[in-house]
Amino acid sequence: MDFIEVNSEIGQLEGVVLHTPGVEIERMTPENIHEALYSDLLNLNIAKKEYANFEGVLSKWTKTYQVVDLLTEVLENKTVKADLLDKILAKEERQFLFVELSEQPANVLAKFLIEGYPYIEGVHPKEFAKGRYMLNPLYNLFFTRDASSSVYDQVLIHSMSTDVRDRESYIMEAIFKNIFGATTINPKLSEGAHTEGGDVLIAREDVLFVGNGSRTNKQGIDFLTKYFASRKDCQHIIVQELPTSPESFIHLDMVFTMLSQDKCMAYAPIILNSNSGYHTTHIEIDNGQIHYHERENFMDATKRLGFDFEPVLCGGNDNWYQQREQWHSGANFFALGEGKVLGYARNTHTIEALNNAGFDVLRAEDVCSGKEDMHAHDRFVVTFDAAELPRGGGGARCMTMPIKRKKVQW
Repeated sequence: MDFIEVNSEIGQLEGVVLHTPGVEIERMTPENIHEALYSDLLNLNIAKKEYANFEGVLSKWTKTYQVVDLLTEVLENKTVKADLLDKILAKEERQFLFVELSEQPANVLAKFLIEGYPYIEGVHPKEFAKGRYMLNPLYNLFFTRDASSSVYDQVLIHSMSTDVRDRESYIMEAIFKNIFGATTINPKLSEGAHTEGGDVLIAREDVLFVGNGSRTNKQGIDFLTKYFASRKDCQHIIVQELPTSPESFIHLDMVFTMLSQDKCMAYAPIILNSNSGYHTTHIEIDNGQIHYHERENFMDATKRLGFDFEPVLCGGNDNWYQQREQWHSGANFFALGEGKVLGYARNTHTIEALNNAGFDVLRAEDVCSGKEDMHAHDRFVVTFDAAELPRGGGGARCMTMPIKRKKVQW
């Protein structure tokens, strides 16, 4: 189906999948916070207000889809509903819940699968309870980028590195197969392979950028390499090794994002430094043959493939601010189109660097109210205030899953 089409990170956005944070994030406690992959608890009321401005900007630009609505539609089909439940319950070893869950209406079941299915004393075996739940809430679902990625005309269903996020992949696979009629690629078929969407950037029709760190491993990259070698869509993969700690380095898009054909956002110590200790590898695919080349750094690798990026530095020129703002997703921008990006307002030195690089700075509140028209600006960054959302460990790119973009004329 030609509805799925993403050939570059910077093509004009024509459709995106989102999930507004809900009660699932209030079901974290200090006791389970690390299992939920968070380092702090979020205030839902504040987070929802912050997210409303973020979603409001996207809605002004393109069509948006909410996961809960798509999932509800999927579950209206009894056969698909049974298949999805079977996969989830087998993975989470809760097959005995199949009958009671399958009897739930689609909208109710969708909420249970996202917000958690409560343990009921006297009804459920206590030894299978996870605290208050038989099925844990999906604390990370508002980061829709990670469980699936539109890659050219197909959808990559990611094999998550942690079990707590596996259900997200099953849900997204059911949505893309049954709502969008998409062909899916699934690394789960390869033993030990892990990939996540924050590590996969579609640079150009013949180039992927991929991160190799705590979430996407070498087996996952081998899977992608062999897959694209057989398909011949992608001739080059640039792999950037990432630190495994602190957790702010979990994905490539936390240190690098594309802004336009000639600009990128970069965290200098990893992306520009030739002596960082983190390797950059260019994987070249030539008629099914795979060749590996070590490069000086990430920018050197991109330049050899014809990209002429001028890096805009996350945190500006001061290493102190670079570290602080990278921690709060300062490099994690989402492109609405070429030279038209969205990101956190809190990273003031990064926003100043963008402004100095020729990007007009627009406030999300002004865009949502109609005071500012994004289409009246050639290059811009829309900034939205956020104190709670960054506590989740991701930014604007992390919270989006594009399904369609216009092609870029390189």
